[in-house]
Amino acid sequence: GDGLCCSQYNWCGSTAEHCGTGCQSQWGPCGGGGGGGGGGGGGGGGILDVPRPQFGSVPYGVRINTCNVPGTVAITFDDGPHIYTSQLLDLLARYGAKSTFFLNGLNFGDIRQAPNPDVVRRMVAEGHQVGSHTFQHPDLNGLDSNARRQQMGLLEEAFRDILGFFPTYMRPPYGNCDGACLADMNALGYHVLIWSLDTLDWEGNVQNSINIFDGNVGSQTISLEHDVHAATVQQLAEHFLQTVRNRGLRAVTVGECLGDPSGNWYR
Repeated sequence: GDGLCCSQYNWCGSTAEHCGTGCQSQWGPCGGGGGGGGGGGGGGGGILDVPRPQFGSVPYGVRINTCNVPGTVAITFDDGPHIYTSQLLDLLARYGAKSTFFLNGLNFGDIRQAPNPDVVRRMVAEGHQVGSHTFQHPDLNGLDSNARRQQMGLLEEAFRDILGFFPTYMRPPYGNCDGACLADMNALGYHVLIWSLDTLDWEGNVQNSINIFDGNVGSQTISLEHDVHAATVQQLAEHFLQTVRNRGLRAVTVGECLGDPSGNWYR
């Protein structure tokens, strides 16, 4: 009676073993909404049944636009991994800087295709943070709840195959995530990271992006960039890192800039 599913063996819980085949609907919910036999699990949707406890002090399912640790800046990169990402990781290492990469499964490339799995593993090994940017980069506001869950679950499966775990942080494509979307992200146990500074790097106007960054970056900024553009990696990124350093600020992951221990970034 407390919202848990009860299995045919009279154990109650929230996993596929409890809610799937044999679940006793007279004692609680079953499957994806009140029974119907479960239908065989819907083609590997099992990852969406993983328990998603909400731990730490950073809120889930609400839009987060800025850091809260003074003196930090989170420079973030969306849409990768791509052919320039390794070069960017080299640059970050030279500066001793940490970034967050909000990755897609199938956008500019396929996250499972070499060398991308190695690039993703390198990100984590070198102290950067990876987050979800959905599997195929749709506008989440244009999808129903099931399609939104699928966009997250497909990428979770890829992350689990590559890393052995998947993120608790996500960024919605285009920054679009309305109330229904936020409710889904909350149920899936995600922090929803937006930004406070958009450098418009994707437009390809390097000087304009430099002016935007230099004119607006400060303590607790979350800035939006894209490592799928050559100019971002080869011209903008080093300038941004140098500017942060010159102003006495630290370039860190979004988790660190929110005061969230790294053990909370994945599940």
